Formats: sequence, C-alpha cells, structure tokens
Amino acid sequence: MDLSVILVKHDPAVCEGLAEHLGRAGFQVRWATSIAQAEALVFEPVGLVVVDARLPDGDGLAFGRRLRSYTGCGVILCVAEADKALRIACLREGADACLVHPIDPEELEATLISVHRCLHSPVPKLVPTLVPSHWVLDREAHLLRAPNGQSMTISLLERCLLQTLFGDAERRVSRSDLVAELAAVTAGYTEARLEALVSRLRAKVVVKCGMRLPLVSSYGHGYRFNGHVRLL
Repeated sequence: MDLSVILVKHDPAVCEGLAEHLGRAGFQVRWATSIAQAEALVFEPVGLVVVDARLPDGDGLAFGRRLRSYTGCGVILCVAEADKALRIACLREGADACLVHPIDPEELEATLISVHRCLHSPVPKLVPTLVPSHWVLDREAHLLRAPNGQSMTISLLERCLLQTLFGDAERRVSRSDLVAELAAVTAGYTEARLEALVSRLRAKVVVKCGMRLPLVSSYGHGYRFNGHVRLL
C-alpha cells in the first residue's frame, strides 16, 4: 500500500502537527507551505496529496489535479468551513474528498485511507442483467419454442392446452376449465384424458427440446405454468 503523502498547508505549525500524527499512523509524509515548495518535493511518485484550496501562490485544486495527471494520486482539499460553494465546486472539479478547517488529524487519517482504498480497489466485473427467457407458443404454426431456442411441433390439443394456460394472467387454470376448452376441440373430453395429455407433452418436450416443461399441478386447483411465456 502506497501511503506516501504530500501535505501542503500555509501554516507550518499545522503541517508539523498533522505530519507527526500521520507518521505515527504509518504514512510517509513530506510537507510544504506553498505550491512552489510542494513542486520541489515531487521527486518520486506520491500516493496522496492534501492541499489547501487557497494558498498564497496559487490554486490548491489545480496543483492537486496537475500532480494527479502524472502520478495518479488521490487529492484531498482543505477548505474554510463557511465556504460551502467552494467545497461543492472542488468535488465537482476533481477533488476526491474535502475537509474543513481546522483539520482533525484522525478524520484526515481516515479520509486518506478511504480515498486510497477507492482509488486502488479492483474494479468489479459487471454482472450482466439476466433477461428472462420465454417459452413461445406460435399458434398459427403449431410450434412451441423453449428458452434454449429449440422448437417442436405440437398437436391441436396441445396447442389448446398451452394457449389456455398462457392466456391466463396467473398462468393457472382449473382442471374443469381446461377440460371444457379441450372438449370444444374433441367432444367427450375427460379429466383422465387431460392427465394423459399433460404427461405426454412433458415427455415430448424433454425429448425434442432438451428441457423440462414447467407445467405443474396446482394443488386443489388445476395446472399452472411456472415460466415466462409469449403468445404469437
């Protein structure tokens, strides 16, 4: 962990006090009271810079951004308590954090650690958003397409069964309603024939599409289709 710090504040007594505290915390601190002096300290890479927003010889944020352009360091700006507008502007224009005078040594230590962690943590790999895959029923072509892209031809009764289930808002239909729909296609349809139709369709989908059909028995009701569906 690169805990090297350049501290740039106009008051040498404050610099000494903060540098002493940070040194005890394990930081390697070089300090200056002006931008000109700080420029002379940049003789090797630095991990973090703490700088007053306003210094007698220039703009502290501009110095920090310039230093970051070739060292990649984190930039912590120190601003006056009443200068809210300046704090907001500094954060918008590139400061990694802003602290308010007088600087609390423990707060500065914690801020340096936090900024360093943010700058050097590995970038997480983005997990792609999973778009639900659908079971697609093409009524005109009498085709059922599984989420894996495999398709199979279905019979008129199978199409009627799936169309009834797919068309229901909850994808759940009672056995009696399913029998009534199927009886409109084939007279004399019974619940026993419905059970046989469902069993054959499940087996057929496994063989033809390589997937299990999420058509399950809904206890005390009928059948339910537990999958994303689309009707064509």
